[in-house]
Amino acid sequence: MSYIKGSTLEKMIQKQVKYWENYKKAEEAKDEQPRPFITISREYGCVISPISRLLSQKLNELEGTENWQAYDRNLIDEIVNNTGVSDRLIETIDTKKREEMTELMRSFLTDYPPQVTVYKQLVRTVRSLSIHGRAIIVGRAGVVITRGLRFGIHLRFIAPQGYRIKKIMELNSIKDKLEAEKLIEKKDRERHNFLTQYIKFPANDPASYDLTINMSRFTDAEIVDTVAGLLRSKGYLK
Repeated sequence: MSYIKGSTLEKMIQKQVKYWENYKKAEEAKDEQPRPFITISREYGCVISPISRLLSQKLNELEGTENWQAYDRNLIDEIVNNTGVSDRLIETIDTKKREEMTELMRSFLTDYPPQVTVYKQLVRTVRSLSIHGRAIIVGRAGVVITRGLRFGIHLRFIAPQGYRIKKIMELNSIKDKLEAEKLIEKKDRERHNFLTQYIKFPANDPASYDLTINMSRFTDAEIVDTVAGLLRSKGYLK
C-alpha cells in the first residue's frame, strides 16, 4: 500500500532523476564506490511500506544523504508507465550494463507467453534502479531481476497465517476471517505461480534470499536496525 500521491510523487521522481544523472557522471569518472541496494520479497499480509520508509530514513541518516529511496509497486509502476522518465533512467546506464540487461531478459522472459513480455520494461526499470544503488525495491520480482548484481541484500518477510489474516482484515476492513484467509491463499498462489512457472525461480526456498525475517517476532525499528547493521557489516555503507 502506498501513501505517496500526486505532486509529491512527481517531485520524488524528479529528485531521483537528478540522482540517476549524477550516477552517470560518477561512472564516467570511474567511481568504484559500492552502490548498495535492497530487494524485499514478502508473503501477502506482511505489510512492508512502513518498514521500507523507516529503512530509507535510517540509511540516509547513517550516510548523511538523501539518496536512499524506497520503491514500492506504485512508484515503480509510475516510472515504468512514464516513458520519458523511464528512458532517462535507462540512458544513464552504460552500454555494457544495458547489454547484460538484454541478456537477462532473454534468459527468462523471451521464451514465455505474450502476457509475460509486458514485464520487459519493468525489468529494465528495476535493474537500472538497482545498478544506480541506494534503492529499496519492494516486490516486483526484484530478487530475480537483480540477479548477478553486486552489493545487493535480498530480504524475505514471512509471518504466521494468523498474523497475516489479522493484518489483511484491518487493512481491507474485512470482517469475515474466512474471506481474509481465502484472499491470502489466492495472492500467495498468484505470486508463487508467476515466479515458478514464468521465471523458474524457487520463491519459497530460503536459500534464494540473504535473510528471512518473521515479522511477527520483531518491531519495525528492530527490523530496520538489523538490516542497517547487515549493510554496515558488509561494508556497503559510507
